[in-house]
Amino acid sequence: MAELNSPELVLSCRRSVPGDIPFADSWFGTHGFVQCIPMSPSQIGLATSIFTIGGLFGSFYVGHLADKFGRKNTSLLHCFIYFIGSFINGMSNSFAWLLIGRFIVGLAAGSALVITSLYINEVAPVNAKGLLGSMNQVSINCGILFTQLLSLKWANDNQWRYLLFMASALGFVNLVLLYVYGLESPVWLANNGRSTEAFTVLHRIRGGSYSVATDEVNSWKNNHRGNITETDSGLENGPGNMAIDDSTKRIVTVKEYVTSPEFKNSRTVATGILVLQQFDGINSIIFYGVSVLVSIFPNHAIVINCLISLVNVVITFASATVVDRLGRKPLLLTSVSFLFISTILMGIGIMSTNSVLSIVGTFTYITFFAIGLGPIPFLLVGEVTQPIAKASAQSWGTSMNWVATFIVGYSFPVLIHKFGGSIYFLFSFMCLVSFWFIKQYIPETKGKDSYEQVWGGFIGSTNGYSSHVETEHY
Repeated sequence: MAELNSPELVLSCRRSVPGDIPFADSWFGTHGFVQCIPMSPSQIGLATSIFTIGGLFGSFYVGHLADKFGRKNTSLLHCFIYFIGSFINGMSNSFAWLLIGRFIVGLAAGSALVITSLYINEVAPVNAKGLLGSMNQVSINCGILFTQLLSLKWANDNQWRYLLFMASALGFVNLVLLYVYGLESPVWLANNGRSTEAFTVLHRIRGGSYSVATDEVNSWKNNHRGNITETDSGLENGPGNMAIDDSTKRIVTVKEYVTSPEFKNSRTVATGILVLQQFDGINSIIFYGVSVLVSIFPNHAIVINCLISLVNVVITFASATVVDRLGRKPLLLTSVSFLFISTILMGIGIMSTNSVLSIVGTFTYITFFAIGLGPIPFLLVGEVTQPIAKASAQSWGTSMNWVATFIVGYSFPVLIHKFGGSIYFLFSFMCLVSFWFIKQYIPETKGKDSYEQVWGGFIGSTNGYSSHVETEHY
């Protein structure tokens, strides 16, 4: 996501930062690689944002693959795609090959974002869904921080390719670790008639007695219209012969999720919150933070960007510990309120080249994005959706997120070149829209373990849950 941020000026031939030796004498220089790839602002925008087009395709198809082949096997596939795409990036000698590599890596990123959120939602206990769900965003932020730290050493004429090859290496390491240590989702196993494996995996994850695993799988039964029956009286001593009635098993496609009134509540939340997450401006910093700050801090932009990424990691991790105590909705409302203030400060600071306002605005933005609008939306999608549609809901919501990311990623370098810092006032307006949407359409999900509990009594419900629970809704 952030690998082109720090080396952007060097990679695009707009600035030369010599390495320890002349480029012609470096390893890349002596093996036929070009020193940089000339790119205009619009080409930089395309090279950055085509990653999101790949993400859109990856997130859209992966829900079907995850339901058909399992969460683990689909994750192995996206790790392999990461490895291939990043390797092409590192080898690129032209704008066209860089686009191809970025698109392929985007496919993997879109898949990973859906599968990881889905998997965490399916294996996390109710009282830790907020904490573990937030770890997904913490991990993304750690990746961004790692990239910026490497840029301190490698954002020069001789070594910027190492940043791209590093992603390929990490994809390979992830592939090996997942193959050796990864477990399939017990929910997916149970839904596909592999009940014994489901109980074995769930017990391995949870620990304790098998009766605890039995209770949890029975709770899935109520949300899948399945019929789990005990045919072995010794469940406390082992998984027994538990079976889900396959005659009532149902897989919801993305098309059905998008078109059926049955999923309107979930669809409204997933679309709205994941689009607004991007329209509030976060990737103007993640994608282009260095090029924006370089006009104000010409000698320290990369270091400041590293500090921004560090704050993002620390605050996201800290907020993960309170999501289950303070609730999703209060944190979201607090987050977008301070983002509104921050984007105004950033706009004024950039327009007036005021270093104090720029720094205060940027760090305030990152801090309050990290406590709410960053980690919560992907966690929220699974919590407001019927279990039979969770994979499709994650695919749809993530796809909408990638569309919004592309719009911001492609248009921002062009718009800031034309309008300067005033572009941040547009993000301020979107923060106001976000506050209204969260207040009106998003229910609190803290401590609730079923679709009915989430939507029962919520006044913003859009398909019948207003003052009572309709247990036969689906």
